[in-house]
Amino acid sequence: MLLYNTDDWSNFFHYSYNYNFNSSAPTLCIITRIYEPQVSYFPVFALALLHTGLDNIRIYVTNTDRRTDIRQLKQTISFLNKLVSRKDYITFLNLGDPPQRNDDGYVMTNRALSYIYEQNNHSSSSCQYIVVTNGDNFYSQIFGKRILPHMKDGKDMIAWGFVSHHYKPHYKEFINQTNLTVLQIIDDGTGKCTPVAFRAGFAELGSVAYRLAFLKKHNLYFNQPDASYSVSLDGYFVEQAAQRASSSVILKQTLFFHQ
Repeated sequence: MLLYNTDDWSNFFHYSYNYNFNSSAPTLCIITRIYEPQVSYFPVFALALLHTGLDNIRIYVTNTDRRTDIRQLKQTISFLNKLVSRKDYITFLNLGDPPQRNDDGYVMTNRALSYIYEQNNHSSSSCQYIVVTNGDNFYSQIFGKRILPHMKDGKDMIAWGFVSHHYKPHYKEFINQTNLTVLQIIDDGTGKCTPVAFRAGFAELGSVAYRLAFLKKHNLYFNQPDASYSVSLDGYFVEQAAQRASSSVILKQTLFFHQ
């Protein structure tokens, strides 16, 4: 329950945050998977993304759990859109009920991907890049500033360092002399670039941005060849995309925090 005057907060935030859509900059769309415990944390996630240096950013929310209070989630989204004076900053995707079985949210993730792919058929400018993440994650204030040059450069995949509660929160990077695709790892401290290939250890959702046209061209979804689902699908998705990417980059800087 909101106990304060949302009109007053909206007016306050309107002056402190001035959104300017930049038609020359690529649009980043964030597919955000949410289940019940994450709803109360979601405002932190959504508002922080506004201050990462990206002019054009949209959030698409998909519910992954039948126990989620959809009314509360929609009220939260409506409040946040009013707070930032943007009707289209956050969109709730009504994609049907999540499955009864535990699939780690990937059925609804794939429905959201299908929605974005279809939307792209009608408006290619609505999303040029896409990140799939969870509603309780957090991005660094410099996140947008670091990935934007590579979005403008048209990289198929842009990955970055992250912190996770999992025991192996990193990518395994290795030099690949036979791979003819253009892959780079960039160290912000030295500015040096080294050719590498993606090989996911336990890649986290939310640690890679994909060029949407690239994903759509290869019809990539979060599922195994036998259409099954598993907890390691995020890493499998990264590897499948990397095998098809013609240009990728890994930023050696921590830009993402997995709660």
